[in-house]
Amino acid sequence: MLSYRHGFHAGNFADVLKHFLLTYVLEYLKKKDNSFVYIDANAGAGKYLIDESFMQKNKEYLNGIDKILKTEIKDKFINNYLNLVKTLNPNKYLTIYPGSCWFAQQMLRPKDRMHFLELHKNEFVNLENNFKNHSKIIIENEDCYKRLVKLLPPIEKRGVILIDPSYELKDEYEKTVELIENSLKKFNNGTYLIWYPILENKKFEILTNALENLNLKSYSHIQMIIDKHAVGLQGSGVFIINPPFSIKADLKHSLQLLFDILKNKDSDSKIEFKNSIQ
Repeated sequence: MLSYRHGFHAGNFADVLKHFLLTYVLEYLKKKDNSFVYIDANAGAGKYLIDESFMQKNKEYLNGIDKILKTEIKDKFINNYLNLVKTLNPNKYLTIYPGSCWFAQQMLRPKDRMHFLELHKNEFVNLENNFKNHSKIIIENEDCYKRLVKLLPPIEKRGVILIDPSYELKDEYEKTVELIENSLKKFNNGTYLIWYPILENKKFEILTNALENLNLKSYSHIQMIIDKHAVGLQGSGVFIINPPFSIKADLKHSLQLLFDILKNKDSDSKIEFKNSIQ
C-alpha cells in the first residue's frame, strides 16, 4: 500500500461512480440545517493533474470522466457532479481531476467540518499543499485502520465517512470489514460509503458478503461491472450504510445512464442496485 498512488487511476470509471454517489450524499445531508462532519479515511492527494506521469501511464481517465464529459447529459444529479469537475477545468479542457476531498471541500458549508486521513508520505504532502489555506480541515498522516474509530462519534452527531483503501494489503478486505464493524459500534447513525474494486479474483465478495450480513438499519449497494473479461479492473461497487431514503427513486435513472456511457459495449457488463429501503 505504501507504494500505491491513486494518480494512476484518478478519473477512471470507478472514480466516476464513487464521486457521483459522494456528491449526491453530501448534497442530501445539506438539506438539513444541522452541521455535519465529512471524514475521508483514505484521502489521497485531493486533486490530480492530467498531464502528470501517473495519469498518463495508463490514461484510465479516458474510459471514465472523459467519456462522461463528452456526452450530452440532462440528468440533474449527474450534472451536479460534473459542474464541480468543470469548476476545476473552466477552459472546457480536462486538465485536473478532483479527488473526494476536493469535492467535499467545495460542497460543505462553513459550519460543517472535514477530517482527512492519508498514510502515504508523498500523498500526504500533496494533500497538505492542496488544502493548506483551509482552517476547517484537519489533515493527518495516519493509518485509517488505527485512527478512524478514535474520531467517532463526531461532536456533530451527523457525518459522512468515505472508506476506499487500495485493497492491496494482505487481508485488507477483512481489515475493512473489521473497521466498519468497530466504527458502527461507536457511530451507528453515520452515513458510510465503502468503495471496492471488482477484480477477477473476486476477493471483493469477502467485503460485500460481510456487509450484507450485518444487522444494518438501511443500506444501498451499487455495483457496476464495466467489462467482465478485463484482465485488471472489471468494475467497482459502493456500499452505502444509512443512505438517503430517496436514493433509489433519485438515482436509478442516473446510474443507468452513467453505466450505459461507461460500459464496454463489446463485452459482458451489468449494473446492480440493491436497496434495503423500498
